[in-house]
Amino acid sequence: MLLLIKDIWDGVRTQPGRAGLSFLAISIGVSALIVLIAMLGGLQERSRQIVKELGVNVVGILQKGASDKNADAALKERHASMLALNLPDCSVSTIRRYSVPTLGTQELLTVVATDNSLIKIRQWQMHDGRFLDYRDIEDRERNAVISKSLSSLWNWKVGNLIMLRNMPFKIVGIVEAGGGALDAELSESGLMLGDRVLFVPKTAPPYWEIDQKNPSPAIDAIFLLVPASMNFAHTVTSARRLLLHSDYPVKNISWVTPESLIEGIKKLQNTIRLTVGSIAVLCLILGGTTLMSLMIANVRDRVIEIGLRRAMGASR
Repeated sequence: MLLLIKDIWDGVRTQPGRAGLSFLAISIGVSALIVLIAMLGGLQERSRQIVKELGVNVVGILQKGASDKNADAALKERHASMLALNLPDCSVSTIRRYSVPTLGTQELLTVVATDNSLIKIRQWQMHDGRFLDYRDIEDRERNAVISKSLSSLWNWKVGNLIMLRNMPFKIVGIVEAGGGALDAELSESGLMLGDRVLFVPKTAPPYWEIDQKNPSPAIDAIFLLVPASMNFAHTVTSARRLLLHSDYPVKNISWVTPESLIEGIKKLQNTIRLTVGSIAVLCLILGGTTLMSLMIANVRDRVIEIGLRRAMGASR
């Protein structure tokens, strides 16, 4: 090993440019491997986060395009009621999103009108207080639940009164929900709600809208929690059939499951493996080949010297 190291050092000393090229290629290859491992690990962690944000065994039925919300084929509460009636073992919840300014700031909040089943379906954890309950929905209470990020941002606590345009709402809970979105379409549809999110009863009149007399009956999304005892794929197929072949068929919707969410990330992982992995392999091969050729050249340059030494009786 000492002789091998000495031979490599002699090659580096006598041909620094060639040796530097080989070590540079090896360094690039090793760096590419490190980047590849780091990126794949990050994407894998992001996959877990996305599935956690959606919820285990949860199906998201999302309305595509804001322009279609007033159409006859848009998602409405009656579709959620139909799913709940035909799939009694599943939990069903709906949301509708609004962008509403609050008093004293020009920044918009994401107001989500929903029911008391959403927290069970999305499997969020309460940080303080409680989530919306059955009484809030039935009595149309002006109660609100805010995300933990919003509470930290503006120092809102349970019991505070906040203004949505000109109407007060009382904060009854802080939930660990919201967060950033990987995909803009999913963010706009309500799958990922962002940081400044606030939940209110869906039965409460939308005081923040200009046209309160004729609010749109459409919703942004329906969430369906499938029990672990039921076949997930079969339940999703049944739900699709109900929405497509009912008396009020729905168009322009997308179906989001944990598998469909991570499908895009898997494609990205495969692309990264192919590109960065190819770069790493090529650089390692180039560096190794260059270093090997340098060692062979050193031996060839010393053929005459070695032959003379052997002829004079030198040992191996």
